[in-house]
Amino acid sequence: MHRRSRSPLLLMALTVFIDLMGFGIILPLLPFWAEKLGANPFEVGLILTIYAVAQFLFTPLLGALSDRFGRRPVIIVSLLIEAASFALTALAGSLPVLLIARFIGGIGSSNIGSAQAVVADVTPPEGRARGMGLIGAAIGMGFVVGPAIGGVLAGQGQVVPFWAAMAVALVNALLVLLFLPETRKQRIAQIGASSEPERVQSGGLFGGWQRAFSSPMLARLIGINLLFTLAFTAMEAVFPLFTQQTFRWDATQNGYIFTYVGIVIVIVQGGLVGVLVKRFGERAVLIGGLALLAGGLLLLPVSQSLAVLLIALAILSAGDGAVTPTTSALLSLASPSHAQGETLGIAQGVAGLGRIFGPILAGALFSIGVGLPFAAGGVIVLLALLLALGRFPTRAHGSAQTHMSAPPGAEPVVADSTQVG
Repeated sequence: MHRRSRSPLLLMALTVFIDLMGFGIILPLLPFWAEKLGANPFEVGLILTIYAVAQFLFTPLLGALSDRFGRRPVIIVSLLIEAASFALTALAGSLPVLLIARFIGGIGSSNIGSAQAVVADVTPPEGRARGMGLIGAAIGMGFVVGPAIGGVLAGQGQVVPFWAAMAVALVNALLVLLFLPETRKQRIAQIGASSEPERVQSGGLFGGWQRAFSSPMLARLIGINLLFTLAFTAMEAVFPLFTQQTFRWDATQNGYIFTYVGIVIVIVQGGLVGVLVKRFGERAVLIGGLALLAGGLLLLPVSQSLAVLLIALAILSAGDGAVTPTTSALLSLASPSHAQGETLGIAQGVAGLGRIFGPILAGALFSIGVGLPFAAGGVIVLLALLLALGRFPTRAHGSAQTHMSAPPGAEPVVADSTQVG
């Protein structure tokens, strides 16, 4: 990775880590805060759903805005929106106000496409998966550290974690303002001014939807992103119920096991993905990751001992850790340079549908059979694996880069590798 691109990438990873840490601070406490305001179980679920709906609606929009106006202002404004949502959550005196606060929070957290676009701006094609893995590792670390801090702060008062999360978001916005350079200008300089007029012809802020789904390659990658997110989110939703019935575990043991899952994902995304992609190529790592994720999910229903359970979770966590950054890297390589944020935002927005419907599907299947949600998740990932068997833009690993012809205004992508290992 070029030396000059390292600083923005690490700063972006730090920003994402702080952002997700702030969200993680309040995540375990939201259901109890909602119950205090009179929410029933359905309404508690609605609070999480409305957050995901906001992400579905606004992640593509913020990504498109970052292509038009720059990554830095979009990320700063989104962090300020998040800070406002945390404050409104703390001040909420009724359930409707809490729902509004969480919808606003979903808007503020819709900056992941912009963050991934920063990675695309400052990394060469051969380092794209490694950069996306670093962002994924930052997300995982945020979810590991945040809930632990939230648990400590909850003892100081029920609303203290919300105010702490607001302070974290404000500090994060200040750090971005002071230290994160505008990377979109770097991208324009790299590809030349001749490509910039293409942005005007892209169909406006919502033209990316038509472009993404009219491209078979982008459509398949977005479909893969949706399917594996649906399967993994479904697993997360009912896993505590599974361990309660199988092992008589409570929230404490499940908290430990989710930390274990998070650590495995962080190790894979933060370190192993870059090495594996360099050796085998993005496509092979994506296929291998999907195979691991499917295998781990299919093994879960028969995990009647702790040893087998840990093996199944390690397999599926490693698979998720490999799939997430390679999918994002391939999406970036297949996208025009002037629409990186928009395309990555659309992919994240569509994946939000998986976060909305995954828990619903898992809950319905769990009522039929305890292991059925995991088996169904494994089948869903196998469908994603079938989509991944097609051709994608990636590097011909182990050889000099050979560029494919690219449309006007798009960064040349490198010849795809059809080898799987």
